[in-house]
Amino acid sequence: MKVLLLAEVSAERVIGGAERVLRQQAVGLVAAGHQVDLLTRATGEDAASEVAIGGAKEWRFPVSKSNEWSFVRSTVWGALSVLDRLVRTSSYDMAIIHQALTGLGPLYLRRNAAAEWLYVCHSLAHEEYLTRTAAATSLLSRLRRHVNAWARRGIEWLVMGRCHRIVVLSEFMRQRVMATHGIAPERIVLVPGAADVSLFRPAADRRELRRMLGLPEDRTILFTVRNLVPRMGLETLLDAFSALGQAGQRCLLVIGGEGPLRARLEAGIAQRQLEQIVRLVGFIPEEQLVAYYQAADLVLMPTAQLEGFGLVTVEALACGTPVVGTPVGAIPEVLGQIDPILISSGTDSRSFADALGRVLSRIEEPVERERLSRKGRSLVERRYNWVQHCADLIRLSAKPMSERKAA
Repeated sequence: MKVLLLAEVSAERVIGGAERVLRQQAVGLVAAGHQVDLLTRATGEDAASEVAIGGAKEWRFPVSKSNEWSFVRSTVWGALSVLDRLVRTSSYDMAIIHQALTGLGPLYLRRNAAAEWLYVCHSLAHEEYLTRTAAATSLLSRLRRHVNAWARRGIEWLVMGRCHRIVVLSEFMRQRVMATHGIAPERIVLVPGAADVSLFRPAADRRELRRMLGLPEDRTILFTVRNLVPRMGLETLLDAFSALGQAGQRCLLVIGGEGPLRARLEAGIAQRQLEQIVRLVGFIPEEQLVAYYQAADLVLMPTAQLEGFGLVTVEALACGTPVVGTPVGAIPEVLGQIDPILISSGTDSRSFADALGRVLSRIEEPVERERLSRKGRSLVERRYNWVQHCADLIRLSAKPMSERKAA
């Protein structure tokens, strides 16, 4: 089977959830014996126009960022120009669009390039944009922000309406897609997000890992890795950590990731006098990420809004590390299958501190910690693994053509 993945991000370097899903689909489909090409936007002016990734090949097109219209136009025509080269000899059995704008031109103007078109909805495009963009102050900037959000929503609606099926990573996203874009439920397929269970696995020696990472062996390690943006709830996490009192003093909170919120977090740590028990470690390379999950006693997901799936959750669970999270997005879908104690009652600092305190007390008992660890690992092995995820994608191509008509 010949498969094309279309995205605005690159699978070459994993810096977030979108890149990881893209990469794992590419390498997973190749491992299953399929031919895979990726069509992506160039990551920078000096980026190579093509690169091999785990047996797949990523083809890139440059874009202009001088203004919004120039960006849209260069994305549409750039994607078309690369696609035209790729289909000179044969078309694709399946095209999987990961971000709407990259797929817009190919889907509408080169529809015959693939027999089946899927759209993977990581999160709603306009909501993601609004959470990443600071609230506007002037009338002109507010209007520009509104138009940008409206355009993203409209482009995503056009792409969803034209694709044969929409793939969501969680039941939460299924409901959001139906409510926002009016997509019929029979056209939406749940293919859960996943973790690589051969890479993310329990540690043989947690003490050695802590020494390697420069983490204390005599303290409870709490870990989170997030894009440092407001929707991740990191400032609320600092308030919750402060509210733990003596229990917090026995811990070390390690926050991984980069983003525009870093300076505010640094100031917030100083203001709350948490310098001795909170550590910002910046971007964590993929080869170190597993070690941090394995070395931690708990992984935290303090998300305030828009958690379309949350790969961090299943990656940590695969490492045998329990996760405490807020009742946002898909987080309770996963953690609720292990133990409701892992889910806070709300997104505010008091609720998260209460949940964290309860779980810290619970895992002081080795038997209870082992129970949570074993249940989390078993759940990921059974339901949230990339082999099953890719197999579910391929099974969609076996549906009769009569079921492939877009609404």
